[in-house]
Amino acid sequence: MTMLVLAISYQVQAQEIIITGKVIDQSSREVVPFANIGIKGHAIGTVSNENGEFEFHFPEKHLNDSLFVSCIGYGNYGTAVSEIKDRQAFNIYLTSKEYVLEAVVVRPDDWTAEEIIEKAIKKIPENYITGASLMDGFYREYFKENDKYVAFAEAAVSIYDEAGYEYEKRKAQEAIKINQLRVSDICNEGDYVLYIDINYALRSNLIRNQYFWKKFAKRGKLELQTLAMDSISYYDDHMVYCLSYKTLSKRKGEYSGRIFVRTSDFGVVRVEINASNLLKGREINGAPQESKAVLTYKEYKGKMYLGYINASHDVEYHLAGKKYTLSFNSELLINDVKTERFKPLMANDRIQEVSIFYQPRYRTYQPAFWKDYNLFASSEANAQIIADLEARRPLEKQFRANGKLKAEFQRFPLTAPKPVDASNNDSVPSSRLVPRFGK
Repeated sequence: MTMLVLAISYQVQAQEIIITGKVIDQSSREVVPFANIGIKGHAIGTVSNENGEFEFHFPEKHLNDSLFVSCIGYGNYGTAVSEIKDRQAFNIYLTSKEYVLEAVVVRPDDWTAEEIIEKAIKKIPENYITGASLMDGFYREYFKENDKYVAFAEAAVSIYDEAGYEYEKRKAQEAIKINQLRVSDICNEGDYVLYIDINYALRSNLIRNQYFWKKFAKRGKLELQTLAMDSISYYDDHMVYCLSYKTLSKRKGEYSGRIFVRTSDFGVVRVEINASNLLKGREINGAPQESKAVLTYKEYKGKMYLGYINASHDVEYHLAGKKYTLSFNSELLINDVKTERFKPLMANDRIQEVSIFYQPRYRTYQPAFWKDYNLFASSEANAQIIADLEARRPLEKQFRANGKLKAEFQRFPLTAPKPVDASNNDSVPSSRLVPRFGK
């Protein structure tokens, strides 16, 4: 499915500028998914969804700045914000950019795929934010039961990272605070709850958590099957190596995907992960059978940081003689980052490591905050989500009713339930199947 792409401002602004539209391939007229859209020179932006649609909210003070769009395989696009006439239907056309080998550039055979990855790892402290930072973002969870959407939640979040991308053996997990939240009813029939919390989604950030994933690979006895350079492409005026990989483990399953690395400084700009747990003897009831994740990185003031995560699980669960086919999706979009003059999140500000469906202390739904965010309702890709969830009552009524829940009256536990299969908690990204808390 598609994501709801929002750029949320947490500070009160006199007025916001809102631009909506599509990103389209100039030649084929096909939509362009996952294009980065932002204000040139500033760490604010959004991402086009799988239909190429976007909805970009930003402060009016950027009226005289330039809108900037980039995507792997395309040339950059830029235009003055003030020159955009129709901000409610603004289509952006990108031109594909092919790699042309020149005598002065790095040639594909100058580096092996293994050497490129080794260089990329070594260059992490130079290419990425190594100090503390505070990021504003948008997080979304939704899942299907037997091909029907049964739950949906969105939150505006702040994420405090005190460690950054410096290599450390014991790197602290990022601290997360929910600023705004809207939650649907939970309509699944089976007696379970499936979720991925934001902490676990962030754990899949391989570039930041390289020590954790090295231990994961060693513990799981992952063996590299293939690592190859497939091609060279363009991204944000940089040439990038396009690498493919495949690993295999009798304990952890099969991992494959692609990695995109800039030729200029070996900065990783995108990682794609496909994980399969369907090896003989590995079919664990309630554990993810197939998982996918896409991570992209942005640059601000010469340093890169996580910009976007899209993750999904396919799970099969058997209970009381009935089979449940489940599909769980989560997305995190970082739309602003601060590396100085910010207040760190304190311990009592941080959410617990459970799904945002079970953060009742933060359930104060504010319709005024969401009234100008219309892409979710208008996108064709979300039509089935809305139709399934509104079979009982309108989503707006669900948001309002669930927003009235208070911590002192709710029945949900304030601590994370014990997973059914603790041995699978470090998959990419992790999920848990636990007893249902109540209808």
